[in-house]
Amino acid sequence: MKQYMRWLGQELRSLNTVGIVMLSFIVGVQMTLFLSGEINKLSVITLLATIVGSACTVYMMIGKPINGLLGMISALGFIYVNWNAGHYASVLEQLIFIALIDLPLLLTWKTWGHRIENGVRSLTETGWLVTIGFMFSAWIPMIFVYKGLGDTNPFWDSLSLVIMATASIYVYAGFGDSYSFWLMADVVNIALWLTALNDGYSASSLPMLLTMLFYLITALYGRFFSVWSRS
Repeated sequence: MKQYMRWLGQELRSLNTVGIVMLSFIVGVQMTLFLSGEINKLSVITLLATIVGSACTVYMMIGKPINGLLGMISALGFIYVNWNAGHYASVLEQLIFIALIDLPLLLTWKTWGHRIENGVRSLTETGWLVTIGFMFSAWIPMIFVYKGLGDTNPFWDSLSLVIMATASIYVYAGFGDSYSFWLMADVVNIALWLTALNDGYSASSLPMLLTMLFYLITALYGRFFSVWSRS
């Protein structure tokens, strides 16, 4: 654990200028929202999850994954936030993220980043068609499953689960195309939390919506300008 914490400290210090600017901006925005609203257990957990989650996406964006322990902290926070919002598909989504990204990084932190140093794998046209077909076929029944479970937004929530699970699988396998799926998932999550904000069923909707917009920006950078764009 001591070696892991030393490595984590080195990774945290490796942030480039773009990452520093982006992370400073979102931290400032989230702190402003937090201090201007009601401070309670949910708002504190939302603040912690959104800031740590944003940091994880920024470092992953530049090929310096700090997920592992910090990713698990963020995911556990998001599980609490989504459970309170009635987004039960997103709860499962975070558990998948922990299983495929955070835990493997905790176990292989010394070598995890080596898989993308010399480029990443890419899906073929057939691979894309099969993946999209699988996602669509999984999404439709999930809408009805989560509606039956009382999900507050089964349409967008189940779609987010399908896309995020697919993205996590491709990150685990070292595919740069994962960022294309992150882009899709971020757009869907923006719709999910925008609906929550409009319907007023979650006090965390505004900070979560802003976090998803931030995730979209990091996904765009990661897809087209980072190490993940090299095949």
